[in-house]
Amino acid sequence: MMLLCGLVTACAVRPPQPTATDNGVAVEAWTSPPVPAAWRLSGRTSLRLEDEGVTATVVWDQSGSGYRIDLRGAFGAGSLRIVGDDDVVRLTTADGERYTADSPRELVRAVTGYDLPVSFLRYWVTGRPVPWLDGRVTPDSAGLPSVIRQSGWRVTYEAFRSVGRYRLPERVAVAREGMSVRIAIGDWESRE
Repeated sequence: MMLLCGLVTACAVRPPQPTATDNGVAVEAWTSPPVPAAWRLSGRTSLRLEDEGVTATVVWDQSGSGYRIDLRGAFGAGSLRIVGDDDVVRLTTADGERYTADSPRELVRAVTGYDLPVSFLRYWVTGRPVPWLDGRVTPDSAGLPSVIRQSGWRVTYEAFRSVGRYRLPERVAVAREGMSVRIAIGDWESRE
C-alpha cells in the first residue's frame, strides 16, 4: 500500500513526459523543470573556437530579465562585466572601456570577435530550452534534459544538483560547427 501511495504521489508531482526517441521530443511537447526566477551561479567557463581557446571564471546574477555577468581572465582582457536587461546591454573591460548595444550577442561579437549565443545561455544554463526557438529535447530518466538542440546548437548536460527545491545543471557544454562553450558550475544560489 505504501508503495502505491508513493507512486501516486510521484506522478502527481511531475506531469508525465512524452516518450523520447533518439532525436528527443519537440520543445513545445516537453515540460521544462521549474527553475528559480532569480539566481546566482559561479564557476569556470571555457570557449574553444577552432584551434583557439580561452578560459575564465564566471559569476552570473540573474533576476527576471536583468543580469550581471562577471568574467575574469576572459579574452585576454583581465576581466569583463556584462550588465543588461531586455532593452540594453553594457560591457565594461578591466581598463574601464565601456560598450553598449541592444543585445548581448551583438555586443560580445563587436568587442571580442566571438559570435556567442549569450541570450540563449540564460535558458540553457538552467536546463531549459530557449522559449522562442524550435528544437528538440532528449530527457533523461528523471525528466531532466540530457541534450537540447536549438538553432544549430547542441547543449549537453553532464550532471545536475539539488538547489533548494530545484534541480540545476553542474556541467553544461554548448557546441556548434567549430565552436564550443563549457561551463562547470561550482556554486548555485536561488535568490527567491
